[in-house]
Amino acid sequence: MVSSKVMIFGFIALSLTGMIIYSHIVPEKAVYQESFEDCNLEGDFLECKDGVLYLDTGNPVQTGEGVWSKNVSISPGKISWNWEGQDLDNFSLWLKITFNDHRSIYYVAAGSMNPQSEGEYYRDKENRRRFSPAIIVSGIPMGAVERDLIEDYKKYCGPAENIKIEKMSAGFGDNSTQHKNILSISDLKIYG
Repeated sequence: MVSSKVMIFGFIALSLTGMIIYSHIVPEKAVYQESFEDCNLEGDFLECKDGVLYLDTGNPVQTGEGVWSKNVSISPGKISWNWEGQDLDNFSLWLKITFNDHRSIYYVAAGSMNPQSEGEYYRDKENRRRFSPAIIVSGIPMGAVERDLIEDYKKYCGPAENIKIEKMSAGFGDNSTQHKNILSISDLKIYG
């Protein structure tokens, strides 16, 4: 006869095995998804249409830039997005995540110029002026991207305790008069 301790241990082992298998089979649920419908835009050539945020300067002799931003309050997890470009020359394409502790991480597309940001000045609780440098992660390939925000924060900023995403921004720039740069970001999601 099997003892009750062995049965309980077997039940716990099977339950844990089932939970591990389930977590690998069932995809993570998105806690935030940006549809790029209500856009807060700065720039003449930046547009939102059909779930895509894009810059299209129209023809090679026009240059332009733009920034999209959105205030949010989301716990960090994994983040994914898709970015594409055509006729790329002398361009800028980045995604910036700003946290509630005034730190920010820029993800910069491969071949893109880095953003013109050194960081952010802010006032601390005692009203002293402080500076938080921006972290720039360059060379991220075009196409589908997935990053772990918590791991990136720990790697570049330190312990990830009590942090929240406070703002997301995307920057586009076309400084080429030789090419018709078309840049886009879509499918921006954060997973819990």
